[in-house]
Amino acid sequence: MRASRGNLLLVMAVVVALLAIWLRPADELAKRQVEAGLQRALVTFAVARSLNGVLSAVQSASINVGVGVSGSVNPGAILEPIDDLVEQFSLLVLAASISFAAQRLLLEISGAWPVSLAVTAALVLFLVLRWPNRSAPNWLPRLTLFLLCLRLTVPVLAVGSELTYQLLLARQYDRSQAEISRAELTEAPADAAEGPAERVRRWWAQSTDASRKIQAIKARADALVVHVVRLAAVFVVQTLILPLFFLWLVVQLYRIVLGGSRPPFGGLPRLKPEIDSPNPVRR
Repeated sequence: MRASRGNLLLVMAVVVALLAIWLRPADELAKRQVEAGLQRALVTFAVARSLNGVLSAVQSASINVGVGVSGSVNPGAILEPIDDLVEQFSLLVLAASISFAAQRLLLEISGAWPVSLAVTAALVLFLVLRWPNRSAPNWLPRLTLFLLCLRLTVPVLAVGSELTYQLLLARQYDRSQAEISRAELTEAPADAAEGPAERVRRWWAQSTDASRKIQAIKARADALVVHVVRLAAVFVVQTLILPLFFLWLVVQLYRIVLGGSRPPFGGLPRLKPEIDSPNPVRR
């Protein structure tokens, strides 16, 4: 009775695995999730590059003033640290975009029909050799489970990372993304005919209180730093930490199913230590 129940569970497990491999529900969901992440990363990258261009333009704006003697003031000099930060942030977001694109490519590779065919052959062979109540070679269950994990790990990583993002990180991303998208370093009204540097010069010329305006620029720049760092943290968590975490879970599940922590193919055979004979034979 127990043997027949075990055989039934084995057949059901193999059928479910084959359906997951060929119907590809996880693959399609993972592709949509990865595409959504890639679009977010590209939008943020575009905003970061635009902000970096504005900061560079403001830094290059030199305004002539006369306070007893003529001279010039560069109000953008105080923005150099945040300009460097935004530039590094744009590189990080570019790396996140490449990570999403790589996940998309890995989904195509892991879902290719040769990989699915190899996993199917291993599953069918394992089922045939185990039915009814026979024992398969020790290497076959490890190989079968390894191929199955190879086929389904990338979709699991992509879906798990995106669902975690939606549950825990999406609100923080939306808030910070909105802040840097509408960031303005000056109080001057926007004019389509003016560039960022010209807008700064016009805003600067409207008042002689240079100290107050410099402080205003610095305060707006400092407010951007918080949101830039938060966005950087979101992308690092989603494209690095979460995939590694879910990969660790898959490895642990693999070990639990096999009942140990040995490598997929049983590892290298252990060599027995050679014991010197106390009485060597003399020739």
